[in-house]
Amino acid sequence: MWALHWGCVIGIAGLAGAVLLMAHDQRLHAKERRRDRRIREEFEAYAALDAALHGEDLHGLARRVCRLVSKKSAFQRVAMLTQDAEGQMQVVGSVGIDELTVQELQVCSECCMEEANGEEPTPDTVGMHLGERSFAVVLGKDATDAGCGRAILIPLQTSMGKVQGALAVCADGLMSLRRQTVEETISPLEALAVKLGRAIENAETVEQLQQAEKLAGFGMLANGVAHELSDPLTAVLEFAEQIAETAEDSRIRSDAETIVNEALRMQQTVQGLVKFGHSEARIDEPVEIVGLLRELAVECEEKLESRGVHLVVDAEDNVPAVRGDEDALRQVLEHLLNNSAQAIDSISQSISEDAEREREIRVSVSHDANSIQMIVSDTGPGFAEPGRIFDPFGSGAGMGLGICYGIVHAHGGEISAFNLHPYGAAVMVELPLGEVSTQNYSSAAREVA
Repeated sequence: MWALHWGCVIGIAGLAGAVLLMAHDQRLHAKERRRDRRIREEFEAYAALDAALHGEDLHGLARRVCRLVSKKSAFQRVAMLTQDAEGQMQVVGSVGIDELTVQELQVCSECCMEEANGEEPTPDTVGMHLGERSFAVVLGKDATDAGCGRAILIPLQTSMGKVQGALAVCADGLMSLRRQTVEETISPLEALAVKLGRAIENAETVEQLQQAEKLAGFGMLANGVAHELSDPLTAVLEFAEQIAETAEDSRIRSDAETIVNEALRMQQTVQGLVKFGHSEARIDEPVEIVGLLRELAVECEEKLESRGVHLVVDAEDNVPAVRGDEDALRQVLEHLLNNSAQAIDSISQSISEDAEREREIRVSVSHDANSIQMIVSDTGPGFAEPGRIFDPFGSGAGMGLGICYGIVHAHGGEISAFNLHPYGAAVMVELPLGEVSTQNYSSAAREVA
């Protein structure tokens, strides 16, 4: 009797256990289905995102991306970082992230670039690899105090593997889960990062093609305009010189001399237009950029000092030579120094803030295994439209920066411009090391700083 009683108890307990186990399994399956559905919806949302920059700057795209990730993913605090012209990571958009965490992300994201580029990352910043491309970083004390001690970084890479930026999400709670769960959670973000990296790359390519087409069209227009102006301008100059030499009235002679000087200046511009519209064979020789820069600095120093401008050259040791045309590259340096000096001269000395501002041009040169980088910065008012300063006659900078653009690209390099905070502007030139495939460049008249 007792055996039967205990058998019933055990049977009932076993049945209850089986029911509880089935209920637990059902809850797990329901949870997995919800997670799978959320991940599928997240993938679909990211796939539907229009990441192209249609008249929108990078900050606008970053804000849209961060809002979407915060809404669709398991992460409520999101940031998007991109490389600035100096190669530093900067947060361009975020949701739910305080300023302290933003600063820590900008510091720690350097390991993202190092790791993604195959370099040895800083041990203190890298936590563990996650998924195919992502890894965790431990943020500093300031970010921990603000409630974000760990973050996951997903690099934004081009098709060639170059890091353009990173997606960053605060993930303190997620890091305590199973690795597989974490990898499944960030898988949609890695797909989004690939899309963003390609979008940024495509936007840069389109901008370069548009600029190249614009310069090519300008070259043809410049050649035609120059020929149309050449003969009338020569006649004006000859008559003005004749009047200046023969007029008895001093006022008339003075006015004629003014016409002569202005006509000569216009003639120089016309000659520049003619040269800009023609291609010449490029000389392929080793060029020591640092030596060329120091030589030019010595030549310009006295003239710049007379204008109250201090020139500083900060160059790394053993910067290798690039291959190209020394005269053309010297012309680029002259244009950049001249443009910076003119920008500083444009500051109104009647304003006390500007009067106290340091008048300085700084040129820094560094290099890596593939290229040398040169940044020419000044303490002037900055560019009104940094994105248009390479347009000839389109930015108030004259043809100089447009000529620089053509020469640098003819040498296989890149040139970009940006404003500094709180004031000032900078132009960055990157020239590749080794052979240059381009065989022609557009030449123009030289402007000496």
